[in-house]
Amino acid sequence: MILSLAILGLSCGSIFAYYRLNTSDKDKLIPVLRNIQLGLAGSLGVFIVAVTSFSFITNHLVYFFLLVIPFFLAGLFYAKVFETYAAESFTVYAADLAGAAIGSVAAILAISALGPVNGVLLLAALIICSALSLVGSKWPKAAVTGLFVLAIAGGGWIIFSGHNTFMDRIPIGDFPEKDFHHTYPDQFTQSIITDSRWSVYGRADLVEYSHQNVVRHLFVDGAAGTQMLRFNGNLSEQDPVLSNLLLESSSFIPYVLLKPEEKDNMLVIGPGGGKEVLGGLVTGVRQITGVEINPDFVEIVKDQRAFNGGIYTDFPNVEILVGEGRQYVKQKPQLFDVLVMALPSTQQLQSIDNYALSENFLLTVEAIRDYMDILTPEGQMIFTVHNPWELKRLIATAMTAFGERGVEPNELLNHMIIFETDYAPTVVIKKQPYSTQDLQGVMQTLSRLRENAPQVTYVPDQWRSLPNTTVNDFLQDIRTGRSGLQTVVENQQYDVTPVYDDSPYFYKIEPGIPEMFNKLFFAILAAGLLIIALPFMSISKKLVKSQKRYIQKVLLLFTAIGIGFMVIEITLFQKLVLYLGSPTISLSILLSSLLIGMGVGSLTGKKIYRDRIETRILVVSGLVVIAGVFVILLYPYLLEKLLIFDVIVRATTAFILLLPFGYLLGILFPSFIQLLEKAEMEEYVPWMYGVNGAMSVLGSVLAVMLSMIFGYTPAFLIGLGFYLLVLLLMFLKRDEG
Repeated sequence: MILSLAILGLSCGSIFAYYRLNTSDKDKLIPVLRNIQLGLAGSLGVFIVAVTSFSFITNHLVYFFLLVIPFFLAGLFYAKVFETYAAESFTVYAADLAGAAIGSVAAILAISALGPVNGVLLLAALIICSALSLVGSKWPKAAVTGLFVLAIAGGGWIIFSGHNTFMDRIPIGDFPEKDFHHTYPDQFTQSIITDSRWSVYGRADLVEYSHQNVVRHLFVDGAAGTQMLRFNGNLSEQDPVLSNLLLESSSFIPYVLLKPEEKDNMLVIGPGGGKEVLGGLVTGVRQITGVEINPDFVEIVKDQRAFNGGIYTDFPNVEILVGEGRQYVKQKPQLFDVLVMALPSTQQLQSIDNYALSENFLLTVEAIRDYMDILTPEGQMIFTVHNPWELKRLIATAMTAFGERGVEPNELLNHMIIFETDYAPTVVIKKQPYSTQDLQGVMQTLSRLRENAPQVTYVPDQWRSLPNTTVNDFLQDIRTGRSGLQTVVENQQYDVTPVYDDSPYFYKIEPGIPEMFNKLFFAILAAGLLIIALPFMSISKKLVKSQKRYIQKVLLLFTAIGIGFMVIEITLFQKLVLYLGSPTISLSILLSSLLIGMGVGSLTGKKIYRDRIETRILVVSGLVVIAGVFVILLYPYLLEKLLIFDVIVRATTAFILLLPFGYLLGILFPSFIQLLEKAEMEEYVPWMYGVNGAMSVLGSVLAVMLSMIFGYTPAFLIGLGFYLLVLLLMFLKRDEG
């Protein structure tokens, strides 16, 4: 959404420049560019003040409006530069891309070292310095020097301050997906943030509550709550309050059911606040390994050892690693008796629908297959999800994964035990089926638990005594065997089909495309068509027939690469997340690699068929299609083999592999501008820049829709289809010539 709004702002700014900024004289342009930069720096400052000081900023419309303004001004800047320097479009575009590549990496460094607030303020100071460099002789030299010193001093002070800022903390918006506001229904309960840390993974907040001091929560950006429980650090003398809390949790009961030979070691993927780690400790698991992707969570839990008993620091049998769960499992470090994954949740999850567009590579067919590979023969997986529909989808996904190993869906029913609660249903899936002796032991242990402990709702071979639940109805249909798993899944009210890495929308249980995306797509399409049609209608009267056809063809070219590039970029980004872990790191590697490659392509591409622009476009668009096929089919295989290595090795490899593809992509945009310059139509460059931006926004929405319907790989190939359209257009033009 943020990227789409940024591109939309650039597009609107360029269209405004086409209609209102008619300055093309280079001498007159400099003051205009200086003022635009000063306005851009000012808008960034206003945005930061607004998000840290005023509660109204949490209104979507207000926030989006303030967010778009800097990009609108940037659109003005780019449009006028490309129009005025159309003859040097390759050099200008290369400089633009080089700066963008540096920025994509600098963003990670700034967030890590300064935090987002200080990072944006430092950017504003740098832009002011850039604007002052464009000041002419009319400004007093002493004043310019003084402003330079102030801007540099301000930037230095920001760098020296690090994460410390004089601004208030950015408020957490009161939205359904923000668990921070809805953990407890009592409106008089105060939520107090006692620790807050920024990183590329978001803002981690530790929250205490006014009505109790037993449970604290960790949130990322106000959502995805994970519990930290009060523990005295003494396993032999446990607090009765803690024991009661654990026994009321469906995710804890499976630990109680573990036999001594099943407690050698346990892997917790995403331990968060440490509740699952604590559960393993109190039930006697001998070695516990946790893999947490958010380093801030790990550090906060370590710093809270006085509250949590030092579960991450004081127990030699607990090892907490910072990393991504799938990648750790792929490295096959050792075999585990137990693999645990509890999805982020709070006591009162408001609306799981808000997570529908989130990708989750931890709960796919391929993921389950990877987990099976690191389990001991007696091993088991314990999953806690948000609701029964997710539980059905997880079971269907597991049945598909086990089916690849020769275990039929109805046979897997003998591998499972389920605790179906409203907000945190839990399923235990053993690698081997439960024996009769196993089940007798399970039932005896469950009978000794307190009455208010979560009740088991599914046990193999107990159909007559099982409660009537929606999940049991689902399992009964599979058990009878009257229809296959696919038919049973298709007959469900919600989409519970198995999830794969190529389309990992585990939370999207509504069939088809979300209504929000349909509306957004058609709204952007309508706006894009207006951006194309209105200027064309106004200029068509002064163009002869051949010029009209020329403009139409150039419009199609800018439209095609606008849509195609964004579809390719977004699907590539999603594919990289699986191999690199962090979305922020993946986006930075993708952008820096593509942008550097595109910058080199833009800088040197003019030499390819120097005097034959159409031939250059024809050849390069064909090479983009060929290279793209290699990228989407061959590169994932190579990166898969590299999962055993550190993220630095994988990121470097991905960066190098994408450079040639970026090189080809960078040649086309300035070549299209060159077409306009050749026809003496430079005045239309801002319009074309706006069209390209608007179509890029459309492409970003289309990419997500296509990935939901077909998967990332088909979506990428459809994106390549737009470059095939460029090739076809140039081929037809060549035939006409």
